[in-house]
Amino acid sequence: MIRFKNVSLTLGNKLLMKNFNLSIAKGEKVVFSAPSGSGKTSLLRLVLGFTDTDEGKILFNQKEVKAENLQKIRRQIGYLSQDIDFPNGKLTDVFQEIFNYTANKHLHYTEEKLIEILKVVNLSEEIIKKNTSDISGGERQRLGWVLIMMLERSVYLLDEPTSAMDDKQKQFFIDYISKTKKTVLCVSHDPDWQLPDFTHINSLLG
Repeated sequence: MIRFKNVSLTLGNKLLMKNFNLSIAKGEKVVFSAPSGSGKTSLLRLVLGFTDTDEGKILFNQKEVKAENLQKIRRQIGYLSQDIDFPNGKLTDVFQEIFNYTANKHLHYTEEKLIEILKVVNLSEEIIKKNTSDISGGERQRLGWVLIMMLERSVYLLDEPTSAMDDKQKQFFIDYISKTKKTVLCVSHDPDWQLPDFTHINSLLG
């Protein structure tokens, strides 16, 4: 489903990837746990087309990730960044706006559905009345999960997705990923993500 083919990448003067090759099958779950600064976040950005390779290419469903394919590819991806950045505004209005985007209009969104998912991730429905600027880091991270769960994309790209959570909250999302049939690329230093059913990558230098 996703293939890195002889990918090399340098940012600044630092070599992050050298002839990196990896094929990820549909439904496979891959955890990248290389040291900080080794290019893990850049790898996710390459899949999204936010960063270009120096050499090599990336294939998504056998189509090369490049400008003319990006819109179609991104519509299949739920991306949870390390710093969740919601637009400023009341949460219920922000979610409504996101689901009014052209890429998401085919989805049936209601405030009732949002509240239902909030309860699943142990967030009070009262949070929808808050301004996004008043939401804590842990709440923001769980709301990022709520969003990608509701978007129903076939691929999840997760960058340190449980870093702001306590152990109970973290375990809920690890269990969720363990059970999902979606294709998952997860960046995490947390040993709790090192599950036997996941593929583990600790170097991007080929």
